[in-house]
Amino acid sequence: MRDTERKRAIIDMLENHTEADYSEYGPPPYNATTIAAQIGGSVQSVARTLRGMASTGVLVAVKDRQDCWNAIADGFIETTVTAYYSASTMDRDKVWAKVWRDGSEERSDRALEQLKAVFGRGER
Repeated sequence: MRDTERKRAIIDMLENHTEADYSEYGPPPYNATTIAAQIGGSVQSVARTLRGMASTGVLVAVKDRQDCWNAIADGFIETTVTAYYSASTMDRDKVWAKVWRDGSEERSDRALEQLKAVFGRGER
């Protein structure tokens, strides 16, 4: 596999993510649309690169249910997509994703309390 700037950016995104990244676009696996939005380039071109990297074993492609924007529905709908993990960090990322999802209710409650403190309770 020839090393390119795009492939390095994909590997960096898939291997080096933080809680701030999870807050913005969720935990891995990431689909081509999410990856293209973060590293730049067209979704089609990034998807082609991802498929090539998966065929060489650098990435692992999985089917995943994710919320995707649907213009006709004017909202997000859950859809099966092809999403990707880095082969070298997939096991770690699955554990981190589970921990993140398991704590989602607590994070939501904390965020709501912070919003109430800043904006009041909506009472006028």
